[in-house]
Order: sequence, then structure tokens, then C-alpha cells
Amino acid sequence: MRWKNIVETTTEDGHKLYYSGLPDVHEQRVGFLVHRNYNNCVVNCYPISSRLISIRLKASPFNITIIQAYAPTSTYDDEAVEEFYDQLQEVVNKVPKKDILVVQGDWNAKVGSDSYQTWKGTCGKYSNLSTNERGQRLLEFAKYNNLLLANTLGCHKKSRITTWHSPNGEHHNQIDYIMVQQRFKTSVPTAKTRSFPGADIGSDHDLVMMTLKVHLKKVTKQGPTRIKFDLDKLKDPKVAAIFEAQVGGRFAALNILDSNDQDIDTQVNMLNTAVTDTALEILGKLRPPKKTLGNRGYTPTL
Repeated sequence: MRWKNIVETTTEDGHKLYYSGLPDVHEQRVGFLVHRNYNNCVVNCYPISSRLISIRLKASPFNITIIQAYAPTSTYDDEAVEEFYDQLQEVVNKVPKKDILVVQGDWNAKVGSDSYQTWKGTCGKYSNLSTNERGQRLLEFAKYNNLLLANTLGCHKKSRITTWHSPNGEHHNQIDYIMVQQRFKTSVPTAKTRSFPGADIGSDHDLVMMTLKVHLKKVTKQGPTRIKFDLDKLKDPKVAAIFEAQVGGRFAALNILDSNDQDIDTQVNMLNTAVTDTALEILGKLRPPKKTLGNRGYTPTL
């Protein structure tokens, strides 16, 4: 994204933007843009570094955790790459076991069709011609975490497989990958998982999209719930007398307190608590009536 700092903001259209970057220079940085219809589906978003950020979404049948990554380029040494993967593994280890895990981003790594047989189940055969050293490291990470490189599965023309283009237009490689757990392979339609070279985004990278067949939950904010008590019990004089005595006793205890030491809101809350606790203890919650079988055209046998 190349934006400074760690920020959570809302766009003019109501979409939610989360991003994590360096405080002083316009380099690296990762982020998420969440459509306004699903803002309430965001459980939490964790900015980890200028190269890693994760987000958790409420979904069905399982919640979804997405990790966005930006791996070091070829100008960085192997030590920096290993440090990146160590940090990434720590993030993956903290993901709840039942969540659908998606790990995506710019890996600055080439996975080729030459790895298809050796790494079967981890990558497909629709990728680069050859695998480089960084691609080998990516495959090791994916294999260890039972992840599958989703955008290597579909048979598309080359322009829908490659994701990066050199400034002079001579080189076209696939270095951006979306990985999903192998157990959710059937939830990924390969025909709709590919790169989009026609998108005008002012970058030497193409957009990469994966379609995943899950359902985001429609989350609505709930107001405070009201407890319904079994007030019919108060029709019994004995129960009514016990209830009155209990409330009176708790009120008497409250009257002993020095009201000068407490504000009016505190006193009101204490009175409400006294009445509610007494009602819950003496009356109990109102139980919904049990459903009975209606006349279904038969006579029960005795």
C-alpha cells in the first residue's frame, strides 16, 4: 500500500480500510479493504508489521482468518527472508484451529510447473516454468501448514496466470499467491480464481482474485435484552408477601449507606439491582409455554 503508520479508517463510501506500515517512509505496507456491507463481520484486525497483517471475519460454517503478507524482495538476504517466515509462522500458530485460513500476498517467489509432481497437493501445474529458491521456501511453508496455492490450479491463458510484469515488459512472472487450507480445496472454483491484467491500479502487479464458497454472517447489533419474570406468581399472597419482605430488606440495607458518598446514577443502579435480584430469586424467569400436539386426525392409544 505504501502508506505510513498503522491506521483504521472509513472511506467516503463507508468501506473500512485497515493498513499497517512503517512510520517514516513510503515502503512495504499491507492492508485490507472491507466492503461496507460486511463491516460488522470483522471480529478483529491485527497489524503485525509493515509486512504482515491479519483479519478475522464472522462466517458460516466457520469463521475466516486472512493473513496478508509482503515478503522481502530479491535485494534482501536469506536471513531477512527467514525472519519474515518465522514471524509469519507465529501468526499462523495463533489462528483458531476451526477457522478457515487464507494466507495471501506478494511473495516475491516463483513456483513453477516443475514442482507439481514433487509438491503435489501443495501447488498446481499452472504457474511459472521453473521454481526459484524463494519459491522453494514458499512451498515448504505451505506444505508445513497444509496450505494449497489456489491460483496455480486453474487452466487459464498466460495473461491470467502471471501477476507481475517488468517495467520494460520483457518479463512476466507469477509471484503473488493466495493459499487456502487443503481441506477447503473443493470450496475454490478454479475458473474464478485467477489474475486480472486489465485492472488500472497503477502498479506492475495485477489483481489476483480467489472465489471461496462460504457465507459471511449478516451481523446486526443487538440492544440490551430485557428479562421477563414470572409475575403470575405474585397472585399468590404468600409469594407476594415474601417478595415484599425481601425487597424491603434490601432497601433497608441500602438506606444505611451514606448517600452523600454516591452519585444519583450509582444509587439508581443499586436499587435496580436489588429489585432485579429479588425478582430473579423469588419469581424466576418466565418460561415460554410448551408446544402441544394439535389434532392431526388420529386418536392416541391408551
